[in-house]
Amino acid sequence: MKILAPVKREVDYNVKVRVKADGSGVETANVKMSMNPFDEIAVEEAVRCKEAGKASEIIVVSVGPAASQETLRTALAMGADRGILVQTEAETQPLAVAKVLKALVEKVSLHHTGWHKSYRNSPGTIGMAPHSTNQMHV
Repeated sequence: MKILAPVKREVDYNVKVRVKADGSGVETANVKMSMNPFDEIAVEEAVRCKEAGKASEIIVVSVGPAASQETLRTALAMGADRGILVQTEAETQPLAVAKVLKALVEKVSLHHTGWHKSYRNSPGTIGMAPHSTNQMHV
């Protein structure tokens, strides 16, 4: 069994989030970024599954800017086998990411993800992808 673990690069959970002056979003310039802590837990659990012999490969995927490579490298250092970056400079929306994940999930036997975005408390994307492919979601 292969495990697909989506990982998101976002503002580090220890950083106090600031709203942009124009109110259009979160200020990310000169702010420490890291892997979403819930995605980190998912990668850790995927590694445990692999160590227990329940999985043959862990594939991490991130949708975002080139800087998301840093997040993929972190997941690889944690024990993932491969990383896939779907590069886009546009702000990612949950449905668009779910469609990208759907294409990847169809080739993987288990979709294993973290549950929430740490700054929005929104499980939208990860609920959409497995539902549309009849895959298991843990």
